[in-house]
Amino acid sequence: MIRPPFAPIVALATLGLLAAGAAGGWDLSCPLSELLPEPIGVEPEGPPEDPAPDAADPTFEDRLMELVNAERWANGQLPPLKRNDMLDASSGLHSANMAARNFTMHCDPDTFTMPWDRMVAAGYLYSAAAENIAWGYPDPEAVVAGWMGSSGHRANILSSNYRELGNGYVNEPGDQGNIRQTTGTGCTPNVFNQGPFFRYWTQNFGKRTTVYPVVIEREAYLTESRDVALYMYGPFNEMRLRNDTGAWTAWMPYASDVAWQLSPGNGVKTVYVETRGASTVYSASDTILLEGVTDVIFIDGFESGGTGGWSSVTP
Repeated sequence: MIRPPFAPIVALATLGLLAAGAAGGWDLSCPLSELLPEPIGVEPEGPPEDPAPDAADPTFEDRLMELVNAERWANGQLPPLKRNDMLDASSGLHSANMAARNFTMHCDPDTFTMPWDRMVAAGYLYSAAAENIAWGYPDPEAVVAGWMGSSGHRANILSSNYRELGNGYVNEPGDQGNIRQTTGTGCTPNVFNQGPFFRYWTQNFGKRTTVYPVVIEREAYLTESRDVALYMYGPFNEMRLRNDTGAWTAWMPYASDVAWQLSPGNGVKTVYVETRGASTVYSASDTILLEGVTDVIFIDGFESGGTGGWSSVTP
């Protein structure tokens, strides 16, 4: 899905809690020591600078999305996660708050809000949810490698409990050595004056019981081919699809993996899907940027005595 642009000390923590029902029904029966692994870290090298932003390039959050789904494919060809605006918002807020108010905890020590509070406040009414946080990593490749090297974070990334993901990243170049942390599971810091960490990363994973996403090209930022692969969560009896404002296909038997062709012309493309069982119809869509494709849709020409003329029209 397309989104507009929205060796250092490193530390990690994770929270992966499955909801028993609607928002608020969290199952805390498993030992908290398994949900919050001990932080890891190395020495910082100074205030970091990110590459100059370019509206045509993927953001760090875009790359996180691609890298997580690449790890899911490499570890058992797991279904891709769909990017979600509300989870982006809750993740981005937590990264911003950690950077601005100098803490690295799942629980905000000033407002006492937990990951599920932030997800619900963003409008995401989950049936299952989890959170990964990290700080200090210089880029998406490094932070995903760090998460994959930590059992709790890896379990969240590779879990079959989630269908959607949001990512948040903040660079605080003026960060100071006044970061608050906790060695426990609550909202009260007991470690002080850590850092500076500069970079703050958050991932919120989620699932909604009645939402069945469609994902284009494993949520790649862009494609250079109109021929793409779709993944559709289900199962259902039937499905139908359409491009942008085009016509629907006929209803056909449901399949989770579908080969599809995007509409002609470069730009942001949207694929819409409707799926149905015995009676209920569910709707979903996803977007991707199509670039570098020349689609000739009309060619005309003539030849006469060694001379000729040709014309073509492309989108």
